[in-house]
Amino acid sequence: MRMNKSLMALSMLAAIAVVSGCGGNPTGAGGEKNGASADAPKKPVVNTTPATLKLYLSNSSLSDQDVINLIEEPVKKLYPHISIETVKNAKGATIEELLASGQTPDIFYTNIADLGKYKRLGLLGDITPLLKTYGVDFSRFDPQMLAGSSSEQGEVYGLPFFAHFNANYYNKGIFDKFGVPYPQDGMTWEDVIDLAKKVSRVESGVTYKGLDPDTIARLAMPLAITLVDAKTNRASVNTDGWRTVFTLAKEIWTLPNNMPEKLNSFQARNWFMKDQNIAMLPYNNLLNIGLEEATKNGLNWDLVQYPSYKDKPNLYAFVDAQIFTISQTSKYKEQAAQLLSVVTSDEVQLKSARTTARFSSLKNPAMREALGADMAFLKGKNLKSIFKSTAPAAPPFSPYDSTDVRTISFKSFEDYMKGKDLNTALREAEEKINQWIETNKMK
Repeated sequence: MRMNKSLMALSMLAAIAVVSGCGGNPTGAGGEKNGASADAPKKPVVNTTPATLKLYLSNSSLSDQDVINLIEEPVKKLYPHISIETVKNAKGATIEELLASGQTPDIFYTNIADLGKYKRLGLLGDITPLLKTYGVDFSRFDPQMLAGSSSEQGEVYGLPFFAHFNANYYNKGIFDKFGVPYPQDGMTWEDVIDLAKKVSRVESGVTYKGLDPDTIARLAMPLAITLVDAKTNRASVNTDGWRTVFTLAKEIWTLPNNMPEKLNSFQARNWFMKDQNIAMLPYNNLLNIGLEEATKNGLNWDLVQYPSYKDKPNLYAFVDAQIFTISQTSKYKEQAAQLLSVVTSDEVQLKSARTTARFSSLKNPAMREALGADMAFLKGKNLKSIFKSTAPAAPPFSPYDSTDVRTISFKSFEDYMKGKDLNTALREAEEKINQWIETNKMK
């Protein structure tokens, strides 16, 4: 797709900014250009020691092609002395297992909700001075995303790369099949539940589910609530917020013909895109994770504004940022800082927005205007609906707010679905979470 003049100019300026702002030096070794003023501030000397940076991908939000296009190629262009080795989170390669085997990565790509875990493992520290050395201007970043990548005391642990937006994706074919109007922008959860009742049906042996919110964890995000209080490091699940979430999830999943194959399985997006038997999927950004292939495979879809809680209109999930952090044990911190400066440059962020429809971590409005501009399958889609909601600030996360704790909450919800009293289920979850915290306290 051809850029318009303003975007072309922006891209050219961004490329210039990257070379200068990321510590690039046209004379090398910190020398001055001929004729430059002796009083002019010297640019930092770039550490050009060859380094292979081990990059740990803790989740699947970056594809192999994303790593090539948005990290490896632009980094190699500016810093040819840097090579990248990616390590994916998998059985035998969890961060804990890598630490135990002495294979600690240099850079972690992770979600802000997992920062507590990395801090508990002793891997995080303030990298503000290091990043400033390589020209990172913190004022360029969305303040909420940057805050989510930092401590409450202002220590910067990493840089945000992008944040997920949220939308209500819907299968137009299911609504057409049953002659039901499509969902609209501005709906509450009550509205989408009422609509789901009209399309949750069994037809010719196929069960069409009207609505799947994926997990209770996703339903909790607009309320900006956590399972562990960050100040006390004690469970915070026996609360009004989690009562609201449990009650809403049960109302949705007990609609006739709407029970998923497994609760809280994180499979709803596959059922929507591959099985194509879910009418509405309130979810985060799927535009770069499977929707293009699903479209080719016959999914007739569109999206509208994410459903709101009545008392929190036009809010979707809290700021759900993916970030790059530098390990405090890395031998190549300077080279890691060089990488972070490149992937958060205007040039790379604009390419990410145009070619992968990711919400940039930068404040520059051109990034949002370019969302998905080079993705032909998005033409005619209701992308403007995304911007009708905003994200509340992410809550502070305890080092103990972990996958294990989340699993405890899921089991408690299953007990509630099977008939256990709500207050009892939440109280028992709180007790079990606190027991887990006691067992796993930092020494």
